[in-house]
Amino acid sequence: MWPWSSVNWPLAIDWIRDSQKMRRTFASLTGCVLVFASVNGVDAGWPEFKHQSHIDYARNNCWPQPFRGADANSVVAPFEVMRSNGWRDNNTLGTALFSQQQGLSEAGQLKIEWILTQAPQSHRVVYVKTGRSSEETARRIESVQIAISQLIPSGPLPPIMVTETEPSTSSGSYQTILHRAIVKTTPSPRLGTLVGLNAPSAQTIAPQAQNNGSGGK
Repeated sequence: MWPWSSVNWPLAIDWIRDSQKMRRTFASLTGCVLVFASVNGVDAGWPEFKHQSHIDYARNNCWPQPFRGADANSVVAPFEVMRSNGWRDNNTLGTALFSQQQGLSEAGQLKIEWILTQAPQSHRVVYVKTGRSSEETARRIESVQIAISQLIPSGPLPPIMVTETEPSTSSGSYQTILHRAIVKTTPSPRLGTLVGLNAPSAQTIAPQAQNNGSGGK
């Protein structure tokens, strides 16, 4: 049997009370730690959520302004491509402007002069149509470089680009026949007669002028 008579009951009761207090204190601390951790977890994502909510609110209220610029650019972009293709077609030296030895003809030299002096500064680029081989293309580029160096002896030279697209041109004989046909069929300038609605009405003549005219008779 347990010697209950030898137990110091006041000390035992105090020890039990202290143990209960320690357990309560430990439980309270554990609860506080858990609550603090959960609060920190919630606060960690709250500023980002608040910021993103403000952005979404602003975007929804100013719609369609943020996207109107992109839509306008998508509409204008094809026109910019077409304009660039037009200048490339205009500044391309086709096969007809080179001789059999791939030398530049007089018409080609005049076209290079126009490109370097009359074209806008941003479009002063010379395009060379490729030949049937790499050697022919190299000779064409060399003849173009010589022509440009004669026009611009010093300073920066315009770029020379190689293209595989033949420009939309025709032969000189065809253009001569077409121009002569236009001149031959153009009517002579003449003034039309004043008839119908084009004739001045009697209301446009002053009454005094009419009386003077009738009195002179």
